[in-house]
Amino acid sequence: MTKADLEEVAQIKVGYQAKTRIKEEARGTHRLIQSKDFDSCHRLRSDNLTVFFPERKPEIYSVRKGDILFQARGVAHFAYCIEDDLKDTLAAGSFYILRTRNEELLPQYLAWWLNQSKAQAYFQSRARGAGMSFISKSTLSRLPIPIPPLSVQGKVVKVVTLAKHEQFLLDRLSELRSRLINTVCIKAIQAQER
Repeated sequence: MTKADLEEVAQIKVGYQAKTRIKEEARGTHRLIQSKDFDSCHRLRSDNLTVFFPERKPEIYSVRKGDILFQARGVAHFAYCIEDDLKDTLAAGSFYILRTRNEELLPQYLAWWLNQSKAQAYFQSRARGAGMSFISKSTLSRLPIPIPPLSVQGKVVKVVTLAKHEQFLLDRLSELRSRLINTVCIKAIQAQER
């Protein structure tokens, strides 16, 4: 297994910085991923992204499948690997956009590593500000990344993907169970009103 600083294995770009407040435009040409578009488990909800007209060259801030978004500003500094083709979609300025430099590092593995306690402790010890803290690009670029063989990275990604899917199913089951319980209770009350 080798080790490298993040800047050696991934390109790091700052997300889209608007000159003025972003205005939602129904006929806009691009969509924008913002912090609010992630749920409490840091899963992207891409169905309701803000649609707008970018003021700057959008190509610089466009994201594609395999890119990693790293939340640089906020309470939590998490990483998310984009799994889908998101056409005409940009990442907001609160994110860094990471793109792996070679095929020896799986983006899903890198995103997983950035969310691990060792990396998170590194960020916490170097974050600026309290509450809504900030991770600088230089701090992020110096994070050591362990790089096991691709076969091991692939196994890690597979296990993590299965765990995420299990959590999604458990969340969905809990939501459906809650609806069922509420429906049964309401029917019981309505039966008493007759």
